[in-house]
Amino acid sequence: MFFRKKNKSQEKKINKLYKQEFNSIGLEDLLHYVKLETGIDLFLKKSIIETRLKLFCKDKEIYSFSDLLGLVKCKNDLKQEIINLLTVNETYFFREERQLQEAVNFAISRDKSVSILCAPCASGEEVYSLSMMLSEQTDLSNKFTITGVDINSEAITKAKRGLYTKRSLHKLNENVKNRYFTYKDDMYQIKSEHFLHVNFRKVNIFEDSFTSIGSFDIIFSRNMFIYFDNTTRLIAMQRFSKLLKRDGRLLLGHADIVPQNEWLTKVGFGSSAYYSHPRTN
Repeated sequence: MFFRKKNKSQEKKINKLYKQEFNSIGLEDLLHYVKLETGIDLFLKKSIIETRLKLFCKDKEIYSFSDLLGLVKCKNDLKQEIINLLTVNETYFFREERQLQEAVNFAISRDKSVSILCAPCASGEEVYSLSMMLSEQTDLSNKFTITGVDINSEAITKAKRGLYTKRSLHKLNENVKNRYFTYKDDMYQIKSEHFLHVNFRKVNIFEDSFTSIGSFDIIFSRNMFIYFDNTTRLIAMQRFSKLLKRDGRLLLGHADIVPQNEWLTKVGFGSSAYYSHPRTN
């Protein structure tokens, strides 16, 4: 018996085949990193996330989660791609309309300029919905501003573009569609002249830049807390408390869970429920 010495071309082929065999080691470290950066706890969806990330790695010719983590830590563009991949949210106009109406009623009662924050804003439907409702029901058109922020750069790009499918607008009547949108090629484009008081920014609520974006009468943060653990929820509440005016309101999604905390207190039930700063005597 003897062994034939491999030539260099054979060794390259073998090495290439070896490299293409994906190594799943490092997934938990990667998920811990994502949680640290975004607050999102993906461990309960580990199997789904693993499949999604493997496809991402295959497309990028990355052959282990450990390699991916190393690259993400030093390449901001790749880091943003991962964040975009793992924070995709589908929404539509006038979603949970009763809660939106409660916010509009509160804005009207202020009888002054009102500032609203939507964090996260996803692809902009909530922001535009509030803007349309305020414009339709009040004469505050020049007295309110709405800021939408999201960690997902693709969502912010879509929100700024303002181009939506029929499905996104399924709750809007034809009069509202015609007034605020232009219909073309089976898509609806917002008429930007109606939304001059609306703006969007890519912001991570856990970064320092978030606490300097302004102070707000109303903050919407619907269906984000369901992705956090209790520790992260408390951190988020503390950060929102810094942006919420003393007599302002924070509105969360009906499924969002918030531990008792010293910064903001729940008031009311159902669609009328909101969080505010504790009253002081």
